[in-house]
Amino acid sequence: MKSAFVAIAAALLATTGVAQAAPILDTGAGTTSVSSAMSITNTRSLAGYFSLDKAVTVDGIYGWIGGDEGARLTANIYSEIDFVPANLLYSVDFVNRGSVDWQGADSLKWTLGAGSYFVVFSATDESKSYMPGGASNPLVAYLHGSEGNWRRLREQNLGIRLTGTTGGAVPEPAAWAMLIGGFGLAGGAIRTRRKRPAALA
Repeated sequence: MKSAFVAIAAALLATTGVAQAAPILDTGAGTTSVSSAMSITNTRSLAGYFSLDKAVTVDGIYGWIGGDEGARLTANIYSEIDFVPANLLYSVDFVNRGSVDWQGADSLKWTLGAGSYFVVFSATDESKSYMPGGASNPLVAYLHGSEGNWRRLREQNLGIRLTGTTGGAVPEPAAWAMLIGGFGLAGGAIRTRRKRPAALA
């Protein structure tokens, strides 16, 4: 009976609407051509605009990036005001691996509500990094520049990817009611079994 109780509890927990792993944003990879690339320097960042219609938790942020091995970069998320990056919400450092690939950071716990944002990649040293264009599913808009001096990038489809979970980690009230009811039924079944008289020989 104990194993049945555990199985019921597990089934109920599986239906309580906890967060499910899902891609949040993925433009697809760009090209590997340096000739079509936009450089990331300590005076010029590259940014991509995106919007969310529900809350998410970001656990990974990546750009399709190449450049000097060992170059130090930051991946950031800014709020959006008047279609430019406004307030820095989250930032993480990472090191360029040298070859063009998805580069960035994982194991994050960045929570974002519904709204509009910018992913921004910046350099923290004078080494060379760049983002080739050619992403197959580009964002609505890309910018280059720095705080207070952002400019629109034309026909430069940079590769940007966010991974994480969508949905709340806390079960909704209806799910809690079902969960508690299920425990009650399971407990009642155990009590009934204990009270049943032994069969006569």
